[in-house]
Amino acid sequence: MGNRVSNAEETRQVIAGEIAKADNKRSNRIKTSKYSIITFVPKNLVEQFRRLANFYFLIVSLIAVIIDSPVSPLTSLAPLAFVIIVTMAKQGYEDWLRHRLDNAVNNELVSVLKNSTLQQIKCHAIRPGELVKIGRDCDVPCDTVLLWSSDSRGKCFVTTANLDGETSLKPLKVPSPLINTTIDGKIKSTIKIEVLKPEPDIYTFYGKIAVDDGGTFPIGTDNLLLRGSRLKNTEWAIGCAVYTGEETKLALNSRFTSNKFTSCEKYINNYLIFFIVLMLIEIIVSYALKRHLEKVKSAHLYIGITEANTSFKAIAQDAFSFLLLYYYCIPISLYVTIELQKFFGSMYLEWDRDLYCGEIDQPPLVNTSDLNEELGQIEILFSDKTGTLTKNDMHFQMCSVNGRCYVEKNRRLYEMNDNWIDGETVEALQILEPDIQFFFTILALCHTVQVEEASMAKINSRSSKRKDAGFINNNTVDFEELPIYQAMSSDEIAFVKAAANRGIVFYGDDVSKMFIKYNGDTIIYERLNTLEFTSTRRRMSVIVKDSAGQIWLFCKGAESALLPLCLDSPILSKINDDVQYFAEKGLRTLAVAYKKISKEEYSIINDELIRLNMDIRGRSSKTPVDSWRSIEQGLTLIGATAVEDRLQDNVTETMEALRIAGIKIWVLTGDKAETAINVAQSCGHIPSKSKKLFLTEILTRESLDEQLNHCETVMDELVNAHITLVLDGQSLGLILNTPNETRFSDMSLKCESVICCRLSPLQKALIVRLIKKSPGRPVTAAVGDGANDISMIQEAHVGFGIFGKEGRQAARSSDFAFASFQMLKKILLVHGHWYYQRLATLIQYSFYKNLAFVNLMLFYQIQSNFSTQTVFDSMFLSLYNLFFVSAPIFAISLTEQCHSSGLLMSNPILYKNQRKNKLLSTKYFLTWCLTATYHSVIIYGFCCILWQINPVISKDGMSAEFWSFGAMIFHLLVVIANLKLLINARYQTAIFVVVVFLSILVFMALSATYSSIYLMYDGDVTGTYTRLLASPVFWLLNLVTIVACLYPDFTHIALKGSMKTRNAKIEPEFFREMYVQNYQNT
Repeated sequence: MGNRVSNAEETRQVIAGEIAKADNKRSNRIKTSKYSIITFVPKNLVEQFRRLANFYFLIVSLIAVIIDSPVSPLTSLAPLAFVIIVTMAKQGYEDWLRHRLDNAVNNELVSVLKNSTLQQIKCHAIRPGELVKIGRDCDVPCDTVLLWSSDSRGKCFVTTANLDGETSLKPLKVPSPLINTTIDGKIKSTIKIEVLKPEPDIYTFYGKIAVDDGGTFPIGTDNLLLRGSRLKNTEWAIGCAVYTGEETKLALNSRFTSNKFTSCEKYINNYLIFFIVLMLIEIIVSYALKRHLEKVKSAHLYIGITEANTSFKAIAQDAFSFLLLYYYCIPISLYVTIELQKFFGSMYLEWDRDLYCGEIDQPPLVNTSDLNEELGQIEILFSDKTGTLTKNDMHFQMCSVNGRCYVEKNRRLYEMNDNWIDGETVEALQILEPDIQFFFTILALCHTVQVEEASMAKINSRSSKRKDAGFINNNTVDFEELPIYQAMSSDEIAFVKAAANRGIVFYGDDVSKMFIKYNGDTIIYERLNTLEFTSTRRRMSVIVKDSAGQIWLFCKGAESALLPLCLDSPILSKINDDVQYFAEKGLRTLAVAYKKISKEEYSIINDELIRLNMDIRGRSSKTPVDSWRSIEQGLTLIGATAVEDRLQDNVTETMEALRIAGIKIWVLTGDKAETAINVAQSCGHIPSKSKKLFLTEILTRESLDEQLNHCETVMDELVNAHITLVLDGQSLGLILNTPNETRFSDMSLKCESVICCRLSPLQKALIVRLIKKSPGRPVTAAVGDGANDISMIQEAHVGFGIFGKEGRQAARSSDFAFASFQMLKKILLVHGHWYYQRLATLIQYSFYKNLAFVNLMLFYQIQSNFSTQTVFDSMFLSLYNLFFVSAPIFAISLTEQCHSSGLLMSNPILYKNQRKNKLLSTKYFLTWCLTATYHSVIIYGFCCILWQINPVISKDGMSAEFWSFGAMIFHLLVVIANLKLLINARYQTAIFVVVVFLSILVFMALSATYSSIYLMYDGDVTGTYTRLLASPVFWLLNLVTIVACLYPDFTHIALKGSMKTRNAKIEPEFFREMYVQNYQNT
């Protein structure tokens, strides 16, 4: 475990009721906002220009201002300013909302004790040392050590939903020297608290408290009220503030955010590099041809002799002029459009009523809209088992006591002897034998379950009116007589209820006393020490003293963690066999053991624990956990439990759909391999004919190499078989950070199903990282419902959190959160499919429209001997990307559906068609580029032909001037670009169609208005566009050009019927071919 802290400087001291000088600066103000009024503009601009694209356009704009630009500098500055302002407004609004929330929290009134009087101050004014009073159902304003409580037992109860999402009540207790004391009696005493410097782990807290007349005692997490928790079932609590503001555990945890990037971003960057290189080539070639043509021109004496200017200034002028003409190949509005598309697109998932859970009144949540399109690219899904595939609704089913098996049925206990046939030929046990009674007594005492006080009041009131205590035959208590239990783990409630069904009822605790009622008698145990369950230890222990004065250590935990601590006996192997039997039935298992401790031995143990707990500076190389490990040696195994965790609704159908979609599923769990396999078979994760390969219970690297060789040999022999790999945490430990990592990842990726059992939370994250970084770089996702799944969820490319019974911390730490596993089917197969298709269309079209635009500029340069003169007026250059062609692509990026929801849900294999970023592949990219080139050639060529045949196209018989030529080309480009998107759409909603034609009409109206006003922006364009609109020849050119440009698209539609297939039934041959190719032997 190592030392807790490195040196003595890692602690600080607080005196209750006093504020030290050093603590005056430690306010309780929280700040989640990024900007202030002064820093907003400069800081936001710096952040925006860190983006390569924005920085690129900034440089281009500066060049346009500095040189004698062929186009107005506004053509560069206006679009850039628009993008920056829109992004700035969005981020400013979001930060303003954060400021409002911060101010609401910081200015909230709280009660503090000063000079023995209660005062109200603003929350941000709290300093370390303040005595803070928290009322019932109020939030704790800072991290506070509990000193007094309204509860006579020195307890208070809190919920920590804001911290870890768990809604169950958690008990906290007053430090032992202050129990049964009043605040009036101690307010004048000096209470010194020494704690570690702030750290983010909410489950770790070490300190000590010294009272001037009561000695020094250790304090821990059960004495600390955390900021963000809420006081429940307690009228008031008073504590001393130790961590405030940004030093609270809530604030420290809020700082850690993971940055994830989608696989689409790689393609966008590649496209940008391609077009930048293309632009540079065009600049170099254009400049070279310009110089060459100048030499050729100088040979014609009739136009005079000219000398080429080769000065640096002239070269830079020409090169930068070409840059200003060609830089439009990079779509300036791409990033802001993508951001808005993702932001608004995420709302569709949250609005989907099929994903709403009425049982808990919870719609899905999108915590990270940046990853929307990645939902359509998932290749491997890592899934937790308990609470994710199962309901985390535990029911006690079976147990083994001293080598004999028992099963619970209808709340009665039956022995599974030779006559056992589903309980029909065996009578229920009427009297508990001593070993069975002792076994269930351990279950009734070894836990952290709390009893709801309100339920106890009702029971006491009901019992006072009755003579019997409600016990019925088979030592079973009526459920009406049971208290309402609350615990962080569903397992513990199942165990306590199982003991109650035997008549051994846990009725709560009072400070250190635990009350058990059996056969009408109340039995009191004194709880001396508790070491709660952790994912590292995988067991929990309590030390109690019974009414006879005998001290016991009771322990329950995973058999892999507990059996090595037990004394060897014949019963051990028998119970281990029973555990295997339980696991094969798909039940969750725990072993139960005990140990007698003499008073002398306990005195030594307790003194050592006190000493280690007081050593908060970590001077000792030994920790309390190390001490507990030595105490837990030499246990006597008494039995094992088996509880059932029922499958979530529609898990089997969801698993099958995802498998058909080509998504490989890995189940990562802390359960035994047999339990995991049984559950995996029940939920359809493993087909009945699947070949299972095992990497379990491997102790040496030599054994690991042998087993890997065996698995590889079997896989080579069964090329087309469905193979399931089963791995445990012990074997994984021998694989990670060794050369065998590559062998394992290669082998596991060839398997259709993988089960990893007995894993710690850290191992879950490590195996996700290993597969994520394997040579194929598969896109991974992880789904879980508990706090132990957070590291796995955050490690995967996409993290899914389920609102589960283990709390909501996983949901809050995820990218997407929803209520049940079955919702993954629609989230991936439908929304993932749509999100990716929409974004791919947005990206490809953005480059298409700009390439077509730049090609027209290039063609004119060729025709004008590379004069660096622009063919378009600056108004067209400024508004092309921002208004004339941006609205339709934004609309379709929110509404496009290649296939309907019903078709995608009923045919999961369609999901596989677009994985590996197929729609952004080179094939599709080149198709869009060739289309842009074809359209630009047709537009420019037809306009030149018309100009060559007869430039007199205006109705008044006058020849059209230069600016009319540019307006004609630009008009055709806008019309073609919008119509191309219209016929390319598979889901033409009324809104989308209106937006397309409205964009064209807005362009025409703005152009007509602009040409009707005398403005010398680039040149005199007065009347140019309006004369075109009045010309019949111009409209004939429109018709011919539109037909010629879009003829290939209409031909494609006619041949494939793609306009009719969104809701059409896909031909069976299509699926048969794909199934044969991918799943013929599954």
